[in-house]
Amino acid sequence: MVTVADLRTTIHRRRASLFLTAVVLVAAGCGDLLGGSNVELTLTVSDTLVGPDRSITITLSATSTGDAVAWGQGSSSCQLTAVVRVDGADHSIDRRPCTDDLVLQGVVAGGTLTEQWTWSGEYVADGVLDTLPAGRYRLYALAGDSERSGGAVVRVERE
Repeated sequence: MVTVADLRTTIHRRRASLFLTAVVLVAAGCGDLLGGSNVELTLTVSDTLVGPDRSITITLSATSTGDAVAWGQGSSSCQLTAVVRVDGADHSIDRRPCTDDLVLQGVVAGGTLTEQWTWSGEYVADGVLDTLPAGRYRLYALAGDSERSGGAVVRVERE
C-alpha cells in the first residue's frame, strides 16, 4: 500500500531530479543558470498614478533571447517579483498568494513568462506591510537575484 509519505518522497525526488537535470543541461551549454545574459526582463504598469482608491495592474515579463534561462527554485505561480526603491533600498511590493511548491524557475529557449497583479501602493519594509507616502517611485521587476528590469516610475497619491 502506498502512503502519503511515500508519494511526497517520490514527488520530492522527481523535483530534485528535474533541478539536477536543468543544472546538467546548463553546464553542458544548453541553458543559462543565474547568468542572466539571455533574458530580457520588463515591468509595465497600466497607469502611472496609484493610490488607495486607484489600483493599477503591474505586468512582469521575462523573455529568453537565446537558450533556456533559469534563475533559481521556488513557487511555480510566483516566479517573478517586483520591488520599489525607497530611500535607496529595495522593498517588495508583491503580495500575491503563491503556491507552496518547489520548482525550477526560469523560461524556455525563445519563450516568455508573464505574471501580473493589481497594486495600490503597498510595500513591505522590515517584515511589515505599509503604504507608500505620496511621491514618485521607481518599480523594478526581479527574476531571482540575477536579473533586474529597467523599471517604471509611478506617482503615489494619498487623499
